[in-house]
Amino acid sequence: MEDKTLARLHDGHTRGTIMFGAACDAVLAVIVTGSLGGGQDGQLSLLPASLAAATAAVSLVVFGGVLNDLLDYRRDEVLGGSSPVPATGPAIIVLVGSLLLAMFAASVLGGDASFVMLVLAALLLFHTAVSRFIPGIGLLVPGALLAGVMLIPDWRMPLPSAVWMLMTIIVATSVGVHILADKRPVLSLRAVPAVIAGWVVMSGVILTLQAGRGWAIWPEDVSIAMVLWPLAALTLLGAVVRWKIATASSRRSAAGKVVRYVSLWQPMLGASWCAAIGAWTAATGFVLVGVAGLLVIGGFREFTGVSGKDPGWR
Repeated sequence: MEDKTLARLHDGHTRGTIMFGAACDAVLAVIVTGSLGGGQDGQLSLLPASLAAATAAVSLVVFGGVLNDLLDYRRDEVLGGSSPVPATGPAIIVLVGSLLLAMFAASVLGGDASFVMLVLAALLLFHTAVSRFIPGIGLLVPGALLAGVMLIPDWRMPLPSAVWMLMTIIVATSVGVHILADKRPVLSLRAVPAVIAGWVVMSGVILTLQAGRGWAIWPEDVSIAMVLWPLAALTLLGAVVRWKIATASSRRSAAGKVVRYVSLWQPMLGASWCAAIGAWTAATGFVLVGVAGLLVIGGFREFTGVSGKDPGWR
């Protein structure tokens, strides 16, 4: 019972950090679209749009987490394991409710947001049921999903390089975690070219979102030198991830830390992109949120005692 409770704490904390990061990415998309102008006319002011985007992002992550638990429940029983969240009536209610809330929040944003959300929900269902068992595909889908969160406010997001960087970070994280945690099925040599080819295809799609609008990757009225801000934030993230891997008690523990700290670093990346486009007020806000997230969410494990040995469930 104690091991199962610890598993729930581990799982809930990791998902909480992913929700936190996804919400920050969604708000960044709203700020960038409002500052640079997107492909559709804004229907909401900054604060309501940010709240709606963050709600849509968090609800989508909740939907994916509960869906994963429900599909894993029977499989865990067959394999003799114990799922951290049982397939009960309340779980199904949360599943349906989170999807409805995500769709509602997207509809509040207007434009094509509802369609983008529907595509992301379908992709999440495909990943949970099928692609996560095929490394050549499954390692790419999380990058597409979390990058897609930035496209909910406006699928023709005016700074596609930010979406591309997020997608690349998440794909790299997925590959690294798969290897560190020694997940099954293993990443075979045949799957590596598929992952690389998929990343190239997604990169091409993302970086051409602005095709036909005069620029494809970087806004004309923003100096290309400003890309140094996100590159600096990315370098610091790399240093943090390397430190966490080096100090982890095990490879599996290191994998969990990588997921959590990549998620917790999203507001810092958001701040760097805001600095790059000259949105200094938003950049300051992201830094404050990022520091608070690292202190509060990151410190949660120490205060609750879940920073020790990993739980024994699958």
